[in-house]
Amino acid sequence: MDSEVTHVHMGQVPDDDEISLLNLASVLLRRGGLIILSTFAGALIALVPALRTPLEYTATTTFLPNAEGETGFGGAAGLAQQFGFALPRSGGFERYSLFYQNLLQSREILSGVVTPGIEVVTPTGVTTVDLVDRFEIEGETSEEQHELTRRYLTESVISVSIGRETGVVTVSVRTDDPGLSAAIGRRLLDLIATFDVDTRQSQASAERGFAEERLGQLRLELSTSEDLLKEFLVENRQFDNSPQLTFEHERLGRQVAMRQELVTAMAQAYEQARIDEVRNTSIITVIDQPEPPALPDPRGRRRKLILGMTFGLMAGFGLAFIAEFGERTRTEESQAYGELREVLKDAKRGLFGLRRSKRPAPSPMDPNT
Repeated sequence: MDSEVTHVHMGQVPDDDEISLLNLASVLLRRGGLIILSTFAGALIALVPALRTPLEYTATTTFLPNAEGETGFGGAAGLAQQFGFALPRSGGFERYSLFYQNLLQSREILSGVVTPGIEVVTPTGVTTVDLVDRFEIEGETSEEQHELTRRYLTESVISVSIGRETGVVTVSVRTDDPGLSAAIGRRLLDLIATFDVDTRQSQASAERGFAEERLGQLRLELSTSEDLLKEFLVENRQFDNSPQLTFEHERLGRQVAMRQELVTAMAQAYEQARIDEVRNTSIITVIDQPEPPALPDPRGRRRKLILGMTFGLMAGFGLAFIAEFGERTRTEESQAYGELREVLKDAKRGLFGLRRSKRPAPSPMDPNT
């Protein structure tokens, strides 16, 4: 019997201790005022630093990489079209867009933004702004300051996004000065254009040197093949009736034709490399130039207010559950204290009853009775 009772109680204890959704909802309803008050307090606390935060201005520029301008992609597309296939253009745009996204966050581009300073157009003239001093970057050495400034630019100032369908690269620059935001955006575009031109010119210079050397070798091979064909014609003026001489003539003719095609193709590559070597145009198409924004960006202050309300809401939930737990604890302790008093009373009655039962009963032969 005792085992059955114990089993029943053991099966009921977890159900009593479980916190169901109804219990959770009842706690939130009973402590709703505390939660609302805590959220409001968090918003008020965050309002002070939000109002003290300086207004930020975001300058935006967009550009589109010209994937077809690259020789590799254009050559592959042309070769595929000769066999009746068409390569998708979107993949090329996406690939080059990702390249420019990483390029804008590279050390080379960011160093070009930090080191020489930014020229900002003001109503009084052009002013050079040192970003290390403007962002109040502290460091023991100048190299450390520049590294921290580049990190600050990537984390808090410059953001890059790519259009999924179009491959358009959007660069946003956010500072507390609209002119400075636009100036940093223009510097980024200039650095990208310079990088494109320098990279293409250096690559074209290497290709021109290779094409020039290879063209000289092919012309020498062509001259040798032509000399062999000339000697054959001089020694064999009548070769139509000889199958062996006819085959030899055709073989020498094929060698001359093949060398001539190679010389023509390499001469075209050489001329194209010479053109690319002096070309100074960027391969990106700028859609929107960075302009000083007219209105501030409220996202910084809004972010702090939302953060304060979130912390206040979380604190309200915590206080509500703490208060509920304290009330339940006090109730359980009062019940336990009452049960303890009843147990002590029962024990006291049993103890006194046991003592009274142990007293000897009076004897009938006792003369005192």
